[in-house]
Order: sequence, then C-alpha cells, then structure tokens
Amino acid sequence: MKNTGIVIVSLVGGLIIGSALTMLFAPQSGADLRRKIKDSIDDEIDRVKNKLNEVEEQIEEARCRCEEN
Repeated sequence: MKNTGIVIVSLVGGLIIGSALTMLFAPQSGADLRRKIKDSIDDEIDRVKNKLNEVEEQIEEARCRCEEN
C-alpha cells in the first residue's frame, strides 16, 4: 500500500513536469502549427493537381497521335 502511493505521486509529478516542459519548449502555438499544416497540405494538393493536369495532357497527346495513325 505504501509503494502504491509513491507510484501514484511519482506518476502525477511526472505528468505535471512533462506538461510544463512541453509548454516551455514548444516551437510554436497550436494555431500556428495548424496553419502551417493546412498550408503544407494545400501546397501538396496543388502540386498533385498540377501533376494530374500534366498527365492528362500527355494522355491527350498520345490519343491524338494514335488517331492520326
């Protein structure tokens, strides 16, 4: 029973210290981080759309060449 109390106090103390250290050393606020994630996802979506357009153009060119023959 005595050891259980020590374990619980140690666990709670570790959680408090870990939370405090996380807040102190976090590189940016949550809002900034969410904005950066959204911006990078939007950039990747645009990049994929551009690649798809390029592929569609190449497919269309290939179809035209096949129809000519």
